[in-house]
Amino acid sequence: MRRALTRRFGLFVVAAIAATALAACGGDGDGGTDEQANSADVARYEGELQVLYKGTYQKPSGGPVKPPKGKNIWVISTGQSIEAAINAAAAMEEAGATLGWDVNVFDGRFDSNRQISGIEQALADRADGLVLIYIDCPPVRSALQQAKDAGVVIVGIQSQECEPALENHVIRYAEHRDFVEYLSRGFGGTQAKWVIAKTKGEAKTIVTAQTDLFSTRVTYDPGVTGGFAECETCEIVDTVEFVGTEFGPPLQQKIEQSLNQHPEANSFIAAYDAVMTGGGGAAALRASGRLDEIEVMGGEGSKPGIELIYDRAGMEACTGTPTGWEGYAAMMSLARIFADQDPERGDSGIGEQVCDIDHNLPPKGEGYRAPIDYVAAYRELWGIP
Repeated sequence: MRRALTRRFGLFVVAAIAATALAACGGDGDGGTDEQANSADVARYEGELQVLYKGTYQKPSGGPVKPPKGKNIWVISTGQSIEAAINAAAAMEEAGATLGWDVNVFDGRFDSNRQISGIEQALADRADGLVLIYIDCPPVRSALQQAKDAGVVIVGIQSQECEPALENHVIRYAEHRDFVEYLSRGFGGTQAKWVIAKTKGEAKTIVTAQTDLFSTRVTYDPGVTGGFAECETCEIVDTVEFVGTEFGPPLQQKIEQSLNQHPEANSFIAAYDAVMTGGGGAAALRASGRLDEIEVMGGEGSKPGIELIYDRAGMEACTGTPTGWEGYAAMMSLARIFADQDPERGDSGIGEQVCDIDHNLPPKGEGYRAPIDYVAAYRELWGIP
């Protein structure tokens, strides 16, 4: 028995020596190949990030239009407690003043029944046009059907359509992408690429995903998840799911629980900036004591989000989207339809651009600035000095 054990031990030593020699020579073993591939991948991630620092924005396209004056426009917002919706609505009020239109903003408060009530109030006010900010058609189908039957022009911002369609137009983004392509491959994919590059291809990430809006669902999957699928050494360690009505302490508590349950996490992705600000995400990260250890990608680059980046207080980067541009794009869609033009003849030009402490930050106290003056571009298309 002792001789058999000795013989087996000798064979093991010989095999171990041979394996060590093969690895040292960098021959056909997997060790050398994996190391080279990893270096190449890290270089690729960094190269992709450099492209995103430059950005993909374009000027609005489609040619000039002469909008008629005196239109009554109602804007139904998913909820005026999030910066993205606030900025889009404010931009439409500003554009309305330029165009000579009356613009009324209704706060849907993340409640489909209340959003339906807003649409019904617009009909009672004899609205000419209706804009949905981050509201999907299916939950408010009955009211939109009434609006369509009444001849009201309906435009959506990041709005999932009904089948058959009830909206006249849902705004398009640079390269004529629809909002699903923009949010998934563009916005969510960009968030993933920043995190992957910053962790040098070793991301272990907590992601937040809002589940009650189609737009935020596709931002997460296939957006963020698709980006992570391109990094074999990266992992989403947890997905914190929430709905709009959980903003504040409930969402902050969910994020705190995730951070406690995943001490291995080295990065974090917010569905959009308000997750970090009003949603309590930044406060949860600070309370965890791990803020300096975690790479934090925010959302669109709102004023409060940019302030967090400057103060290094719970957000380090944004996927720059001036949501006011979406508001102007929606008003352009209305203008083209009122002028008997096809709103599909052009697109908004909204693309992607990463901002962080070293790239593309606006002055402190301001939100993200796109590399193109979209307000001037739309005024030019409208023939307004």
